[in-house]
Amino acid sequence: MLETICSIEVPKTPQELDQAIQRYRNTDLKGQDLFCQWQAIRDASLAQSTPDIDNDRVPGEDSY
Repeated sequence: MLETICSIEVPKTPQELDQAIQRYRNTDLKGQDLFCQWQAIRDASLAQSTPDIDNDRVPGEDSY
């Protein structure tokens, strides 16, 4: 349902996310516009912060 209400594009790169955060901080948003901007920044942040857990190994951990 949010997709029909909000027409803001979700930032895809870290640079686009930084720019969106700056616009969010510097703009006096209210109501639905405020929520849509926040939602786009949140979605972009969550998409970019998923670490690859399988490759996060400690060398020699098998010996413990």
